[in-house]
Amino acid sequence: MAISKRENFKLKLGNLFLASILSIVPTSMTIGFLGVHGLIVCKGLEERMEVISENDALEACKKSNIDYAYKYIFWIWLFITIPTWRWFYIGHYRRIKDRKL
Repeated sequence: MAISKRENFKLKLGNLFLASILSIVPTSMTIGFLGVHGLIVCKGLEERMEVISENDALEACKKSNIDYAYKYIFWIWLFITIPTWRWFYIGHYRRIKDRKL
């Protein structure tokens, strides 16, 4: 037996909320990993530079790394949230559908 449209909407909305909250942790981890990767790249760049003032280049590299990591935070969060939401929705939909049988 199928569930009603209202129950289906409530299920989708509730699972979207749950997925959006739970996807904050992997999003934070991804931003952290990107930040560490950027710092490693900056350190490698610092070791190779001899002509330009090292402090200016290193600071610019670190600032650029942080700025770019934060620019992608929404897209990373969305990329993690949508499949998580779908996974939660399908599982809860099946459970509710089986309970009505």
